[in-house]
Amino acid sequence: MVSLSSSCPTRCEMEIVWTLYARQIGNGVNRNQEQAVPPVNNITQFGAIVVNNWAVLDAPVPTANIVAHARGTHMMAGDWFTSLSIVFEGARFNGSTFQVMGITDAQGQWAIVGGTGELARADGTIKHKIVNPTKDENYRQLDIHAFYSPPAVNANFIADE
Repeated sequence: MVSLSSSCPTRCEMEIVWTLYARQIGNGVNRNQEQAVPPVNNITQFGAIVVNNWAVLDAPVPTANIVAHARGTHMMAGDWFTSLSIVFEGARFNGSTFQVMGITDAQGQWAIVGGTGELARADGTIKHKIVNPTKDENYRQLDIHAFYSPPAVNANFIADE
């Protein structure tokens, strides 16, 4: 039997346009990425797999607020291919995720191919570029443009559980 929600006669979507910053630390005691599989070719780095847990901040400075973590891998397969779960923290999207994949050059675009929690059924893009690079770390600006379907609400505008 099908249970119908009275919230929307068609798919309800919300839009997010947001700029955040992934802090990538490659060296030192605070590094947040580590090579898990060495390359089969040291010159091209082909086959290398790096695991990451980048803090996602609201500004490109170390003291900024952490709003999420980008957890996943990137592997050298001709280009650095990246697959991430961006796991949000805080009041509004706590525990919700974006599932993200794409090529990670100095700048480019990733696809948002799904989401969970408040960000269920997310789709969209993240334009990314490196800003404020140093020897040991950099910030990757994430210009997010996404659509998602919020949890269903009943006739009293209370989320159905």
